[in-house]
Amino acid sequence: MVQQLAIGARRGSIVPEIVSVDVPELPGGPDQDQILCRTLQLGICGTDREILHSAAPWVPSGESVLVLGHECLARVEAVGSAVTDWQVGDLAVPAVRRSLPGERRRLDYLPLGRFTERGIFSEHGFSMPLWLDRSQHLYRVPAELADIAVFTEPLAVAEKGINEALHLQRARLGTDVWGTDPPQVLVTGMGPIGFAAGLACVARGWSVTMLGRDRDDTFRARLAQRLGIRYQRLADDTFAVTDLERDGVDLILECTGSDELMVRSTAVLRSCGVMVWLGSLRPPQPPTLDIAGMMLHGLLNNHLHIGCVNSAPRDFHDALKHLGQLKTTQAAELQSLITAKVSLEDSLWHYQHREPQGIKTIIEYPT
Repeated sequence: MVQQLAIGARRGSIVPEIVSVDVPELPGGPDQDQILCRTLQLGICGTDREILHSAAPWVPSGESVLVLGHECLARVEAVGSAVTDWQVGDLAVPAVRRSLPGERRRLDYLPLGRFTERGIFSEHGFSMPLWLDRSQHLYRVPAELADIAVFTEPLAVAEKGINEALHLQRARLGTDVWGTDPPQVLVTGMGPIGFAAGLACVARGWSVTMLGRDRDDTFRARLAQRLGIRYQRLADDTFAVTDLERDGVDLILECTGSDELMVRSTAVLRSCGVMVWLGSLRPPQPPTLDIAGMMLHGLLNNHLHIGCVNSAPRDFHDALKHLGQLKTTQAAELQSLITAKVSLEDSLWHYQHREPQGIKTIIEYPT
């Protein structure tokens, strides 16, 4: 066995720690169908913080620590003798979720307990410098996207929400819906998933508004506008519309996890509108809300509410395609999404805190 340093979440502790992880030695290289990968960059996100604050991470069987890290850019270091589609030096982003043997349902639709998620649920993540994987779990990254590819996984989550909404709308309203007549989109939230949702809409040529609490002159508000996203500051009258079909929106991508904001924002959802839940929170005391009013509004207007988690291969491919598309015109803006770069040793603070105007913090590994 050899040892590697990684960021770990230990049962009973809400403090992230750098842990030493035992990994198998590879005297003859990876097994014939395996690929040895080296982490180059690792993203930190709200899911990591929730795992830590829960003090009850889903650790692999028989272990007390879960190695974190699910947003990753890696380089192929070695390939097994049966691997023909990857070569040493290729860049990759790994999928997070993996189905257990015998499962036939699409992996992002599997029930809890029928899958593992690297760095999240019952399988170690990618904060180890070296790790093994297989071809079906890796997505190839063009060299020109290396500086922003670590954003692929969160973008794929937003892509899934949009793809699911689009698929259901076409099923009930016709295959040309949201095509020649693009939807009006509202994104609630200014975190990484909020910006990912905005980017996925901009890449499709859709009109999108981001709703947040920042002043108009803050870094995040200005960056949203530079990316082609209209910014609107949340106010008491934000959801007061006199003509719903004229002034409302067709799609809401809810990225805050706030149940209050979710309920209030349904007031601007047009007939046959869709809301996708991409964010989540665990409030200790749920507030009193007009759920009955939301239900009535949704019933009368044939709304769809979609709970959305993880992503399918289709969504990873869309994420990489759209990053490449946006990189040609907005390379500087994409780079601005990464608001902090730290080493593994200096990353612990970022696992417990959010910078006031931060979007995405990444850990850079020695190459």
